[in-house]
Amino acid sequence: MKPFTMKYLLLTIFFFTMIKTNAQDQFSVLLFTQHDTWHYNTIPVAVEAFQEMAVENQFKFDWTQRPNDLIEKLPEYDVVIFMNANANFLTPKHMIALKAFMKRGGGFVGIHGTADGENENAWFDELVGAKFVNHPKLQAAIVNVENSDFPATWHLPNKWLRSDEWYNFEKMNLDKLNILLTVDETTYDFTAGYDDIPLKGMGEMHPIAWYQEYEGGRSFYTALGHKPESYKDKNFLNHIFGAIYW
Repeated sequence: MKPFTMKYLLLTIFFFTMIKTNAQDQFSVLLFTQHDTWHYNTIPVAVEAFQEMAVENQFKFDWTQRPNDLIEKLPEYDVVIFMNANANFLTPKHMIALKAFMKRGGGFVGIHGTADGENENAWFDELVGAKFVNHPKLQAAIVNVENSDFPATWHLPNKWLRSDEWYNFEKMNLDKLNILLTVDETTYDFTAGYDDIPLKGMGEMHPIAWYQEYEGGRSFYTALGHKPESYKDKNFLNHIFGAIYW
């Protein structure tokens, strides 16, 4: 092969390698999960779904269950997803790393059990946007799209029938939150708890997904995503990808 041809070939390979690398690294996402009694079987299904999402949409993806990775890895990422992970196992050092991540403009995506947690942590509760109280038995219900002009809801019908755990919340500041989805309490039995004591719903306005600007960064939360099957549902996965993209 002539030297000129070899040089041209090497430059061509380098050029296309750079295009591929840059496309795959358009942004970076770190998934943080915690093993618990209720959601452990969701983790492998979700991780596989996020890996496929990253390949399809060409972004960098990594997954960890080590809280210390929030200290070591967060500076390298644009978005962190807390999937059924909350502040229970976060030490002050972990919280400092998360606060620094938000202040530099990081993106936070909380899914389902992230609003739960036994520890009192006002900063984390405000980051999520609310605090879990309880939920009735898993049931089908109608989800209403309150704001369709947002990447996490662009694709959804105005009314979305799905089965999930319909979380009830407290410590929710509606003046700060931009509500995306609500659940219609007239379409399921919100009193049906796991004992003989009936639960109370949240009334006509029952938010289950929202977003907000928070301390220099952006925060999104959805209460959806309890069962592993959610991470095989294209509507739900696009709901999460829209949040990541934002």
